Amino acid sequence: MNSDNIHSVKELLQNFVRKNGKQQLYAERIVVENWPQYVGEVCAKYSTCETITNGVMRVKVNNAALRFELMGQKTTILNRINADYAFPVVKDIVFF
Repeated sequence: MNSDNIHSVKELLQNFVRKNGKQQLYAERIVVENWPQYVGEVCAKYSTCETITNGVMRVKVNNAALRFELMGQKTTILNRINADYAFPVVKDIVFF
């Protein structure tokens, strides 16, 4: 087998996403899955990133005190998320 034809699944997926113009949707899905990495395991235990629609992330928080704390850290969380990408994936976060 020619070594030029060997590609990782990750490379193939990235090429497919790029060719079909789905970078934003793919990035949004990855952000939803990686929510615990952006806020930490303790916060993620009491909150769930539900969806991202039109750049607005909806996060369900089970604890009012944590919701208030996350609202205060919104800018920091947005910066952590968007630092991983060449384009802004999340423009705003709504905690409910």
